[in-house]
Amino acid sequence: MREIRFVDTTLRDGNQSLWDATGLTTAMILKVAKDLNRAGFKAIDFTSSIHIGVSVKYHKENPFEKIRLASQAMPDTPLSFGTTGRRFIGFIWSPDAIMELVMRTVAANGIRRVWLIDAAHDIDVISKNARMAKQAGIEEFVVALSYSISPVHTDDYYLEKTKEIVACPDVNTVYLKDQGGLLTPDRVKTLVPLIQANLEGKPLEIHTHCSAGLGPEVYMEAIRQGVDILHTAIPPLADGTSQPSIFELMDKLGELGCGTQLDGDALKAVSEQLYRIAEKEGRKPGEPVDYDPAYYEHQVPGGMVSTLRRQLAEGGMEHKLPEVMEEIKRVRADLGYPIMVTPLSQFVATQASTNVISGKRYKMVPDGVIQYVLGYFGDPPAPVDPKVLDRIHELDKTKKMVKEERPQPTLAELRKTHDISSNVSDEEFLLRYSLKQNEVEEMLAAGPANTEYS
Repeated sequence: MREIRFVDTTLRDGNQSLWDATGLTTAMILKVAKDLNRAGFKAIDFTSSIHIGVSVKYHKENPFEKIRLASQAMPDTPLSFGTTGRRFIGFIWSPDAIMELVMRTVAANGIRRVWLIDAAHDIDVISKNARMAKQAGIEEFVVALSYSISPVHTDDYYLEKTKEIVACPDVNTVYLKDQGGLLTPDRVKTLVPLIQANLEGKPLEIHTHCSAGLGPEVYMEAIRQGVDILHTAIPPLADGTSQPSIFELMDKLGELGCGTQLDGDALKAVSEQLYRIAEKEGRKPGEPVDYDPAYYEHQVPGGMVSTLRRQLAEGGMEHKLPEVMEEIKRVRADLGYPIMVTPLSQFVATQASTNVISGKRYKMVPDGVIQYVLGYFGDPPAPVDPKVLDRIHELDKTKKMVKEERPQPTLAELRKTHDISSNVSDEEFLLRYSLKQNEVEEMLAAGPANTEYS
């Protein structure tokens, strides 16, 4: 019987998609760690730059301590860290010295697998980060082929990018990442065979969201097309805008003559504990959703919808959400159809929100959009609308950024320019470099993380 393997996304993407990435503390993770470890996953999607920032800002916990404790509690299952390869925690471009230190630091604390998603699929960025990861001791480097729908994201586009990625000797695995839940079974039939035929023996994983209601069907078709590794989540952090439920997929494998070595009792134990946490913390479990064609228009990733709603609500503007979602479609086209994935999806959404709230399009332009237009995050897939481009280039801050070079300072130089003592550990340096000083001070004052949840 053909074996299907799984990467668990509960702690990272499930938490991010359904609970704003703020839903799980160190103690909660340790509560389910033993059973997660014995479940038999290929890997656990554990953390990312966003989650590292959340640990400090919201939980007052040291994110590297969280990684250490979790890796010690799950020694048999590789934990993964996700990055765009161009920045750390915030949405500002980071020099190579920072990214090298990030790789070394997460590896030293127990991360064994790194996945990279670069919206531009820039092979230079991919190759550089793959090399950094391998030099840091990372066992598996995984690169995302990020799926999108636009006039430029064609079969030829994905064919070219697949060939470039697999040619990199430090890349171990490719995964088709459908962050917007945009894949359909019919599209899987055409896209997956094209990718599979050009992998040069490297394995292919698939990652989708249930946002538009088709996640489980997409996975079933992917299995039919020869994909053996799926990204799933455990309820209550499955379904909704998260990944398909592992239980639903396990139940359906028999229909395709496939099986899995996962431990069902361990999975059930994790799910029961997470439901208790959800009830105690007032968190809403993910639920299956009906087909929603709106996602194929705005293409906003699942987790971002809830984040947008929360951010607008904090300013008393939640009623503007439908208008913002419509404006997102216009802004994306204006900016040359960037793939709606971090950080570009945040740039597009921020610009759209600013346009709606100010009442005038591009009256204000966030720094991230300026950096995108200037190529800080790779070349736009298609030309930026000329009128929008002119508007952005006439801004004083754009002129300043154009003149600025992107230097590659050493860590010693960065410590000096950011007034961070040479006595500060690498872990603390990374946090002080990327976050507000008061946020780091509050985390340090809170002391070691609580490891018991009851």
